[in-house]
Amino acid sequence: MRKALHLTGLALVLFLLACTSSPPQTVTIGVRTANDHSPFYIAEKLGFYQEEKVQARVMLVPSNTEIVEGLKRGDFQMGAIPVTTAIAAIARGAPIRIVAMTGRGSDGILVRADSNIKSVADLRGKKIATIRASILDVLLLMALEEAGIDPQKDVELVYFNTLGDMINALKTRQVDATANTEPFMTEAESAGWGKILLYFTAYWKNHPCCVVVARTDFAKKHPDLVEKIIRAHVRAVRYANEHPKETAKIIVEYLKAFNPDLVEKSLSPEKMLISCEIEPGEIGRMAELMHRYGLTERPLAEEELVNLEFLRKVLGE
Repeated sequence: MRKALHLTGLALVLFLLACTSSPPQTVTIGVRTANDHSPFYIAEKLGFYQEEKVQARVMLVPSNTEIVEGLKRGDFQMGAIPVTTAIAAIARGAPIRIVAMTGRGSDGILVRADSNIKSVADLRGKKIATIRASILDVLLLMALEEAGIDPQKDVELVYFNTLGDMINALKTRQVDATANTEPFMTEAESAGWGKILLYFTAYWKNHPCCVVVARTDFAKKHPDLVEKIIRAHVRAVRYANEHPKETAKIIVEYLKAFNPDLVEKSLSPEKMLISCEIEPGEIGRMAELMHRYGLTERPLAEEELVNLEFLRKVLGE
């Protein structure tokens, strides 16, 4: 009888502990509506996170600033943002590190189809739309300098807040050119009014674009969860490269804009690469450019910016 009571009491204790224990950690990931953020859409839609036995919630956020602020508050544990946004945030003390890549290329210069602008050198004396301190801004400044153009004296840089606003400014002739990205550039060219002057990969082959970041405290406390998210991410990147047509459909579903044929065209390798692998040196190079252009107060060391232990483990390096 006593043994039965003891077992009953033990079962009750275990039941109460199960009821009162904290639920599994949910990893909330802030992303944008962009081609190279598609691995997060894919991993969520195709159940890659569930197969890793991790509760992940992918949240589409209107701006990079909101993602950074959400990471700082702890609303997001991980996110995808342009590499320049990540570097600037870390320089200002945001408790994050870059843990993987998600996209390369996709950025370039768009002009009107009826323009007489044939090269970067022809931009001298023109109005160019860009987003201050963005990846577009840094690469535009680099391209102008490579063409012998002083960005401070030889052109007029006009700053906007969104990609769409810059497209509209170009279309309505408020500016002569815009630094922009995919699929906006392919859409403008397909519509007949725009012309892609070049991609910035002409100056920096396969330059880093958007990266995956994680809060440092979260990565330290839950390394297993970060590893699972990265494993799902790597799998989604491979899927995106192997299934461009299906990926285009998923992008359109999440963006609620464009059409699958257009997006598939914008995913072609000569325009951009969806990629997870990254080297600290290329992040260091971008950080040096940002400091050179006055976008950060000091040059940041690679170890301040990047933590690749999870990616390397997933890739078996």
